[in-house]
Amino acid sequence: MRLDEKEKDAIGEIFNIAVGSSSTALSMVLGTSVTLSVPDVELINTKELDMTYLEPAYAISVDYVKGLSGTNSLLLKKEDLLKIVSKMMYMEVTEVDELSESAICELMNQMMGASSTALASMLRHEIDISIPKIGLIKDTNSYKDFMYGQNENVLTVTFTLEIKDFLTTNFITVMSHEIYDSILEQLPILHA
Repeated sequence: MRLDEKEKDAIGEIFNIAVGSSSTALSMVLGTSVTLSVPDVELINTKELDMTYLEPAYAISVDYVKGLSGTNSLLLKKEDLLKIVSKMMYMEVTEVDELSESAICELMNQMMGASSTALASMLRHEIDISIPKIGLIKDTNSYKDFMYGQNENVLTVTFTLEIKDFLTTNFITVMSHEIYDSILEQLPILHA
């Protein structure tokens, strides 16, 4: 399955707005300006998924439990996530322990909650997510095996995240096919 240009543009715009809401939440938590690039949206098979430039990475995943179904994972380079958490906690964090994991999950809960609220507004119905789960991903294959299997279609949305005077990094959001199928079915602009 491939996205046509109209679908790709619509998905890109939706996630631009949704992730923009997430960046606002991150900005509020960190107390500084956060900007995102225009998203790069691709529908790929997990065989094509390459996140070597992020390795090792942390995957922070949520399941959609109402309004949409499926799994959404945010993949961020380990060293960059530790920098963000250090800034958030006002102390150097070199490894994820129970306290920093709790802080990461709370941050992701706020970011994914803001994103889900924006998405719900665009789709015109309520969306609920599970509590975020976090896991260290050593390489691309272990992530594919853990999350989706080696032969699944997924939607990837790649952004550059810039935290003013602090950090510029890339991250990938990977969504199971159930999510983008649901979004495409429910998107008013595609059915007008």
